[in-house]
Amino acid sequence: MGYAKNKSRGIHHVCLRVPDLKKTADFYIYALDAQLVAEWGADGQDDHAYILDLGTGDYLEIFQSSQYFDIGSWQHVAVWTDNIEVSFKRALAYGAAVVAEPNQSNIPTRCGQVVKMKYGFVRAPGGEIVEFIEDI
Repeated sequence: MGYAKNKSRGIHHVCLRVPDLKKTADFYIYALDAQLVAEWGADGQDDHAYILDLGTGDYLEIFQSSQYFDIGSWQHVAVWTDNIEVSFKRALAYGAAVVAEPNQSNIPTRCGQVVKMKYGFVRAPGGEIVEFIEDI
């Protein structure tokens, strides 16, 4: 798979800077079935990066980094799943740690709709928080 324009609007990518690029990329590839789209930079250097596709053009850019970043950081990134229990177990098997076990929520909106979902949070090997969402 190579880089391709898959969308004309929306978010192109979110970016992570992590101390262990390979370990973090492997987590997304093996636990979340991400596909490697592109790689650039020198091994072991702060310009070494991967672009992974988490869906159809839902790109995650991951950089090797020896620096700590926290200004303007996202709280978490949420990914859809058809089976939260399976996704959660896979994430743990590939190095994630539990932040919040899968749970169910029925969220009443202001317009009267009730959003029903299962959700759970893990801390991925790069330190970032990933939320799994299963619409029910």
